[in-house]
Formats: sequence, C-alpha cells, structure tokens
Amino acid sequence: MEIELEAIRREKADIVARYGEWTAHNIHLGGDVYTMQSGITGDEYRLRRVMQVIDDVAARAPQDLRVLDLACLEGMYAVELARRGATVVAIEGREANIAKAAFAKRVLRLDTITLIQDDVRNLSREKYGEFNIVLCLGILYHLDSPDVFTFLERVAQVCSGFTIIATHTSLAAVECQTHNGHEYWGSWSQEHAPDSSPEERERALWASLDNQRSFVFTKASLYNILAHAGFTSAFQCCIPPETIYEYPVPTRGLDWSTFLAIAGDRTTLLSAPLINNIAWENLPDGTTATTAPSSSGTSEPMLPARLMPFFNAATRRIRRLLHR
Repeated sequence: MEIELEAIRREKADIVARYGEWTAHNIHLGGDVYTMQSGITGDEYRLRRVMQVIDDVAARAPQDLRVLDLACLEGMYAVELARRGATVVAIEGREANIAKAAFAKRVLRLDTITLIQDDVRNLSREKYGEFNIVLCLGILYHLDSPDVFTFLERVAQVCSGFTIIATHTSLAAVECQTHNGHEYWGSWSQEHAPDSSPEERERALWASLDNQRSFVFTKASLYNILAHAGFTSAFQCCIPPETIYEYPVPTRGLDWSTFLAIAGDRTTLLSAPLINNIAWENLPDGTTATTAPSSSGTSEPMLPARLMPFFNAATRRIRRLLHR
C-alpha cells in the first residue's frame, strides 16, 4: 500500500511541476495523500451542499444517473459522483484542470467519468446528449452577454431533471441587457486586462477563458432567465451552509448563492382553470424593483454601485442605534 501511495505522490509531483498546484479541489486519493493537503481547505462545504441536494432531489440510485459537470475545474464533483456510481461527463476549458482531473480519475480507477476539454459555450443536446442532473458551479458569472443567455438556454435543453447553479449574483441593478425581447439586469465584472495575451488568459485559472468582462445577473433576473429558458421551478438552497463562501457579508457588490432549477412540465390546474391561460410574470427588477433578496435573508437596495458604500454605512449606523 505504501509503495502505491509513493507512486501516487510522485505522479502528483509531476502534475504540479507541469501545471502548478491544485487551486480548489482537495480530493482524497488514499492514505494520507490528497490533491492539496490533509484537512479541510474550503470547497468541501460546497461539495457537501451539492451532494445533499442531489441525494434529496434525484429520487433514483446514483448508478441510474447521468450527470453533466460544466466547467469542472479539477474534477472533485465528477469524482464524488463517479465514486457513488453515477455516469459523469465533465467539460473543462483549460488543459491544466483537465490534467489534474484525469490524474484523480486514474488514481481512483473511475471508468464512468468522461473528461472533455471544450468550451462550455459549445454545449448542445446534439453534441452531448441529455442528462438527469447538470452542475453549473462557479461558471455563470464568468460569461459575457449574450453568451450567458444562450448558455443557460442550452443547459435547459440538455437537462431532463434538475440543474444546480452555484454563482455570484449582483446586489445592484447597474446595467440592463436585452435577450429575445426580455430585459435582464446585473453588473459587469472584470475578467482580464484589456491588453492581456492569450497565454496570460490561459494561465488565469479562475477567470473566463477569453472574454475580457462578464455579466453578473441580479437574483431576480437570474430567476427570470431560468423561467424563460424553460425551467419550471427554481429555489435557493441555504442548508447545508457554505460557511467559507457565504460569511461574512459579501463584498464588491456581489452575493453568493446556490440555486436548484427543475426542468419539468408546467402544471395545469383543475380547480382554478382560468389561471392556466395567464402567462407567467417576470419578477420585478431594475427600474421596476427597489429591493432584492440576499442569501442572508435581508434585503439589499437596488442602487447604483457607486452609492452602495454610503447606503451600507448608513444601514450599519441605524442598526447600532436600534440595538443600543
């Protein structure tokens, strides 16, 4: 056993020498060998939440599940699901991340994982088929407009069950983007310097593949695009907690949340048939909304980003006065 672990350590060292250290996914490979280090490093909290949602909602045995892991990074979610018996297709755009995920797949002898280096914006039902579960973890806020709209539409097209989305949302409705006649609000996030080279963007493992900026939805607009894309129910998951991500109070005008979007059939009511012909309304946002819910259960004002620091300072002062 120790000889085998030593071989794993050597292979891991070769991967690190070529591609750098693991950045997030601390996968247990056996004995005292982990991809990062022995102990909790952070992303385990998100893994626990995602797997609890799957256990609670999937309603079938893992070996009967076909799962798509989009922008899989270093492969921890794909590995966890494969170890439980699921068939997993994991798509990742960067060679370094694919190499690290492939290393874990080899060491753990997980033949039910298919790793594909591709841009998630190339997703289609014709190319990849249909999946019971789609994981969209930490990718949505790295996409620009209009790619982020077509991406979610394609996620809905390949999803026959449910999609789990872990993402930042914008606390301020700063910019409005239009897609297929619908307005969506959010803010811009910088991904790369305008003069960065393709090589520099490739090495920025926690940024977009190539777009210089990304469009980050407000929570209301994210719910709206999910409905427009074809999902029939959408919920925010708060339990189990993701302590390292959700606390303390979010910074830079962004919130972190996990959403469950179900791809079902729109219900038809028998006891109230008149409502069946009424189209679903959009959640109010932007100029039609004054507040948006945050993951902490409070409401944040939908103000221009430049005014948020003043609002937050005033809110803290009021809270101190109320609790004297």
